Amino acid sequence: MALRNAVAQFLLGSQIVMHGPDPMDVALRQVTWNIRYAATSLAPNEKPSPVRLPLFIDQVQQTAAEAPASAVVVVGLQEVLDGQLNDIRSGLGPAWEHIGVARDDGARAGEYNPILYRPAQLRLLHNETRWLSPTPDIPSSGWRAACRRVVTVGVFEIAGGGGRFIAANTHLDHVSSEARSKGVAVVLETIGALREVWGPLAVSLTGDFNSSPGEDAYEAMEGSGYMEDLYSASGPTKRFGPYETYTGFSPHDTPTRIDFIWVGSTADRKWSVGRYEVLSNIREDTFMSDHRPVVGDVRLV
Repeated sequence: MALRNAVAQFLLGSQIVMHGPDPMDVALRQVTWNIRYAATSLAPNEKPSPVRLPLFIDQVQQTAAEAPASAVVVVGLQEVLDGQLNDIRSGLGPAWEHIGVARDDGARAGEYNPILYRPAQLRLLHNETRWLSPTPDIPSSGWRAACRRVVTVGVFEIAGGGGRFIAANTHLDHVSSEARSKGVAVVLETIGALREVWGPLAVSLTGDFNSSPGEDAYEAMEGSGYMEDLYSASGPTKRFGPYETYTGFSPHDTPTRIDFIWVGSTADRKWSVGRYEVLSNIREDTFMSDHRPVVGDVRLV
């Protein structure tokens, strides 16, 4: 009911009390990337995390540097263990911060879905982590999920009092279809609740959905009418790179598109797509991950 009410308010353009300045121009480069956790038993062609991470860090820095001149950058990652997060933060340097906690204990145990950002570009107004379960406010799992899953959410303001937006990042379960579909509902309810507090802000949702177009979680997202798959929104003239986002480490793996950027506009302002691109996950003849990074450039108009 809370989700339906939030969606209805949003789509009908209901007047919601705003805090702070009215949203102004937002140009955003968003990235989603499952970086592959630091496995102790390696797949064929998989390099250890200490070998992969410096290449990953270089790719993130290059991707951020190549963003449109006026764009701010948010990077949603999946499968990040605490040691990897520390190495990433050290490699990127003090210009970058992150939000998000680990899923097993709400602190440092298990995987994170962190969102990386640069405080020089973005002021963090609010952040939270919720669990994709019937008890989302505490570390937990549900619906026969193989493990605990979370969504990390932040409310950001462009530095200097510019536009505001919500960035969310998640990783849905790889086993339970029910957990994926109901996890989507928790994600959207979380975003809807933030809109009730902060106003009808535009949204970016990144993540590994473990669900291809036409399957459970993807259909739950499309059926909500809340956000649009950036691949579909971009159109063929603004899409670059391969279609598939998951490759595995072996040519025997089946590539598929399970990593997504979803965007939600407002009643009077829409996201205009500048570019959608799936980048290579191979650098210096090394797989940085078994997933490719996905990059999207959008602007509120």
